[in-house]
Amino acid sequence: MDLLKTTLYASIDDLLLKYKDDEYIKQKLENYICNQLPNILNNLKANQIERKNRIEEMTNEKEQFIQQFLHNNQYFFMSNTNTFFMYDGLHYQIFSEDDILHHVLSSISKDRYLMSWKHKTKVNVMKKIKDNSLLTTIPESETIQFVLTHLVGNIFPNKETAKYFLCVVGDSLLKKNSHLIHYVSNNGKNFIKCLDNVANLLIGGHISNTMKYKYYDHSYDNFRIVQMNDTVKQESSWMYILKTYTLDILCVSCHYSQRFHGSDNYINNHCNNNNIRQNILFVKNTVLTDLIQEFIENYFDKTEVKDDSIIKQISWKDVQYLWKLFLDSKNCPSIIFMNNLKNIMTTQLSHHYDDNQDSFLNLSSKYLPSIQQFLKFWDSSIILNEDEEDHFEIDELISMFKSWALAENEIHNSLTEQQIVDIIQHFYPNIEIVDDKFVMNVNCSIWDKKFDIEKSLVELKHELNQKEYNPISIYDAYTHYCKLNTSSVANNFPKLIVHKSYFEKYIFEQYSEYIQDNKWLIEDWLYT
Repeated sequence: MDLLKTTLYASIDDLLLKYKDDEYIKQKLENYICNQLPNILNNLKANQIERKNRIEEMTNEKEQFIQQFLHNNQYFFMSNTNTFFMYDGLHYQIFSEDDILHHVLSSISKDRYLMSWKHKTKVNVMKKIKDNSLLTTIPESETIQFVLTHLVGNIFPNKETAKYFLCVVGDSLLKKNSHLIHYVSNNGKNFIKCLDNVANLLIGGHISNTMKYKYYDHSYDNFRIVQMNDTVKQESSWMYILKTYTLDILCVSCHYSQRFHGSDNYINNHCNNNNIRQNILFVKNTVLTDLIQEFIENYFDKTEVKDDSIIKQISWKDVQYLWKLFLDSKNCPSIIFMNNLKNIMTTQLSHHYDDNQDSFLNLSSKYLPSIQQFLKFWDSSIILNEDEEDHFEIDELISMFKSWALAENEIHNSLTEQQIVDIIQHFYPNIEIVDDKFVMNVNCSIWDKKFDIEKSLVELKHELNQKEYNPISIYDAYTHYCKLNTSSVANNFPKLIVHKSYFEKYIFEQYSEYIQDNKWLIEDWLYT
């Protein structure tokens, strides 16, 4: 202040000195300083205050507009993919930057007070949107329930497991708890891969960083099990969900991860179902020697068995299958290498193990008779035929197995389709099974499907030759085949009938030149 005062006084002194002999200029200087300058300064000050007030009002108006706009319109941004998103209160969706800009500008235009700050307001709004990461969103309860409803039943057995999975996904996207290992069965592999690919495409993140499909000598303490329904292996059970609602799943996942402070904290402190908690933490809480002892006690019988039909010798290959059955009953992967398992078991059952036969002697298992019976059926009836592209469906194998047992005067031991798939994959690993349904490149001595079809076609031709010919549909030919075989019996068991799709495939392969409009067999077919 003193410096300014000195400078001003010096300027006036200089002017007075300069015009000391000019009365006219000195009068003008006096009038300007004493009369005009105060008014000018007063006006400048008033304009300054007015401008400051206007800027404050405009700033408040701008901030109020931005706050209200972003409250009413939930826009988000992911810098990894340079993508904008919009949330309507139920679903998240990708939104183009141009559409957001148009929305912002049209909204500003409705506020006349902000028109002069239109560009500045737009820039501020877009900056705030770009600072609003999709991963920090808080979904409405309707969105959360929508996601859970679509996951439970289709993919997960219950709501608690679905919530846990969402926490795991959120942890992965937010890069939390990366030391954990989350085991998912092979049934869920395609679902996880698809979800991971879509997540990477949409938001540039991965959801499968901690997910594994096999045990690779991981620490038990960090191992968690994520249980999924068997139906998850069918893409139809989840493909529509991922195509349409992946963003909802990812946003709910991040919200759950933050809300529950991670997947482990959720399962330990927020899951009220003890069974589900125990299933997820099964490996973590497992003492391996105790688990193997439980396996031995529940799957092996050391008592003297007088029934000659009960097998009293269990091969190591059989043990491996029984071990898989045991772990499957606990929804647990194999958490020990087979060599280590064998070393422990041969030590605990040293009095029973015969190294030369690689078997445990004088032991039986209530689970083996049905398995051994199926293996006997397979070895005596199934013929590999890699030169001929033919197949049996699992349900057909079950029927043939039952027919074979009746013919052998044996009591049939029922097996489920999944059990048969597991048995074939374990004991005959070179056999190709497609979609857990089609056993490829095999024939069966019990049932020649193609022979039965040809036999029915010969009889159908004979019937048609007795009257004026009208084109017969492939469907009618199949109906004739079914009727003929339904009335037949083999080994006191109804004859087996091929599926309609197999029948049609055979007709098209053998008689394609006699088929009209993909439906009718023309008259020339009669003379083949």
